[in-house]
Amino acid sequence: MAEARAWTFTDASAAAGWARRLLWADAALSAVAAALALRRGLDPWRASQAELMLGIGQLIVYLAGAVIALRWLYLANANARALGATDLMGSPGLAVGWFFIPLANLVMPYATVRDMWRASANPKDWQAASAPATIILWWICWLAAGITGLIAFRLQIEFAKEAGEAMETFYLASNLIAIPAALLFAAIIGRIQAMQDHSRLIQTLS
Repeated sequence: MAEARAWTFTDASAAAGWARRLLWADAALSAVAAALALRRGLDPWRASQAELMLGIGQLIVYLAGAVIALRWLYLANANARALGATDLMGSPGLAVGWFFIPLANLVMPYATVRDMWRASANPKDWQAASAPATIILWWICWLAAGITGLIAFRLQIEFAKEAGEAMETFYLASNLIAIPAALLFAAIIGRIQAMQDHSRLIQTLS
């Protein structure tokens, strides 16, 4: 069934570009944080002031990247509809909202990005298109980085530095897993944006 609303294509290339840059920066900062933690033998008592500043920088870059990436996600989801994809699940707003709905945020963001890829590859018949394994790999890494980071944070809140090596091990795991998660998401954003720009060009010229 065709959607009643007439969607308008909006240039999302700037949002895609900034989201990718911030994701690359997040991956780089995570790599530096992991290297510093290994250098001091995962001993929280030997953590330097520089590492504290690095952690603050990581948080700022992560939050900025999340805001820009979610903005791009909204635009790209709307653009897939503007290019002719019908019967996509939910709405552009819900594509963003899934990340904040408990339990649903474990699965639905992945499903949304997967369908956006398919709809961008073949807007007129997106149900017949396939999505690469890259997307499920990204989502597994994203969840794993988040879960290990949350465990480390809870250990830090409840036991502070007394959590010792256990806390540091989870932080290390989170940083290491965050590297492929960020790089894969940057690649996915770039490819979806490229496919949408190509489809838009073809429609404009035809």
